[in-house]
Amino acid sequence: MIELYRPANCPSCAEIEETLRELVIAHQVIEVEAGQAETLPVGTSLPAFREGNRVVSGAEAIALYLRELERSVADWRRFQGDSCYLDDSGAVC
Repeated sequence: MIELYRPANCPSCAEIEETLRELVIAHQVIEVEAGQAETLPVGTSLPAFREGNRVVSGAEAIALYLRELERSVADWRRFQGDSCYLDDSGAVC
């Protein structure tokens, strides 16, 4: 499960949470004070994601991580049904 570690008063963190809700991805939000997230490596800046052994922090890394999640979710949903879909190259069934 994806864990989002965030400080309580963080407007950009609320946007990250909204993105996760829109993607309908199972996640847990853990509000912590800076330096209080014992399960994260020492010195990890908040906000931060933890997924298994992977830890992502920093604005650029988080933006990239969210784009990766969006692509993964879109691919997963596209190929889960017995249906045709249209992409840029035409119909694929």
